[in-house]
Amino acid sequence: MKPRKIVLFAAAMLACGLFVQPATADAKEITVKMVTRAPDGKMLVFDPMFVKADVGDTVVFEPMDKAGHTSVSVLVPNGVASWTGQPNQKVTVKLTQEGIYLVKCKLHENVGMVGVVQAGKPVNLAQAKAAAAKEEATMLLHKDRFDKLLAMVK
Repeated sequence: MKPRKIVLFAAAMLACGLFVQPATADAKEITVKMVTRAPDGKMLVFDPMFVKADVGDTVVFEPMDKAGHTSVSVLVPNGVASWTGQPNQKVTVKLTQEGIYLVKCKLHENVGMVGVVQAGKPVNLAQAKAAAAKEEATMLLHKDRFDKLLAMVK
């Protein structure tokens, strides 16, 4: 195409409204704090423990103190790479697929330091419940925390 035709073509598309911004233009960055004590007094938690987000959003797991907190995926939707954060390190996760993402702190999982992220529709809810039950069986405290969080999924 000649330069003049390209300009005319682009102008015509713009006039017809055919230039569309990508879906990520409205994407949010959501911070989940990994804390030893939350403002509500709960010990060793992700704050918030449940996040409802959109596909395209980014979740940042940020340690708020040097207590060895990590962000480790327990379950992710099909096609999503799992992750294992290092102690006391920030982890950034782009939500690329719809579904439930289960998260734990490797050091504190036995006391119920777990979280749930819902991106869009909960297409893998049955798998998430099965994975959560397996994790809860190994916990010493807050054995029902995943169940309570998964009850918030809509």
